[in-house]
Amino acid sequence: MEMGAVRGMNESFKSLEQVRSVREQLTKRSNEAGNSPLSASLSAVQKKVAGLEGSAESSFFGGPASGKRPENFSTLNQHFGNLLAVADSADSTPTAQAQSAYHEEVEALHNLEAQWAAIRKQDIPQLNVELVKAGKTPINPDKRPSTPASGDSEGDDEP
Repeated sequence: MEMGAVRGMNESFKSLEQVRSVREQLTKRSNEAGNSPLSASLSAVQKKVAGLEGSAESSFFGGPASGKRPENFSTLNQHFGNLLAVADSADSTPTAQAQSAYHEEVEALHNLEAQWAAIRKQDIPQLNVELVKAGKTPINPDKRPSTPASGDSEGDDEP
């Protein structure tokens, strides 16, 4: 479970970085597009990508009163980190509850990765055709974001 949690953290973080980069590029293209017909296409893709990025939750343990919220790459990365801490906290086999939570997170990762793959293969290429026609720079889903993802301190360990 520890190795799987680390793998889940790495995979979700890689996708999170790509999603953040695409959102950054979409925001820039939206600002350039103004109120042109292109803005509706940009907004539609932006909405899909924003749902995948999400945001981290507070570290308060316990679920929301309304039940489990849909996963996104931010919360998924955080949950894999929490599972790693649980698995690493004892020299015994993880509890059935921890193993069940781990399997739920792995399934959520596969679902989110499939959604992200669909956006990368369908939505972004279609949008890029429109962007090129409008004389704009296409979206590159493999471009690194200009700002590091939260938690990246680039060696600065000062509080």
